[in-house]
Amino acid sequence: MTLKRILLMVVGIAAGVGIVLVLDRLGVPVEFAAAWLLLIVAVGLLSRAGLVDDASWPPARPERRPRGSEVARLSWNINSRTGEAGFLIVRRVERVLRHRLARLGLDLDDPAQAPAVDELLGAGVRDTFTRAEVTRADLERVMTAIDRLPSPTNQER
Repeated sequence: MTLKRILLMVVGIAAGVGIVLVLDRLGVPVEFAAAWLLLIVAVGLLSRAGLVDDASWPPARPERRPRGSEVARLSWNINSRTGEAGFLIVRRVERVLRHRLARLGLDLDDPAQAPAVDELLGAGVRDTFTRAEVTRADLERVMTAIDRLPSPTNQER
């Protein structure tokens, strides 16, 4: 405890004793005056602690932000005026393509596998993701190529 707190407690106790003694001289029983003083001190401490806050209970329900579907969020990534696709949808389509090629044992970035990837997807589809601007038509071409990919034969299923 700091010296300031100790001094404040001593002054508070001395003031409380002084009030009880003054009330005793005025004819109020000591026990009654001490009980009221303790009650006033307790209410003061509770109000200082912030426990007497009527607005805090029950707590307010957290506000839920409405979430659109995944398709709706991705559709906003295509500029309807220019037809340019945004970064999010391009990366999402690229991830799907990489996943589907990996299931077939192919890597989109491996130069040794580039002819095999081009044979499966078609000419120019692999280069879509290296361009700075990707259009909606480019993405449609990639998704059509993904749909044409053969299903891998999986012995575990």
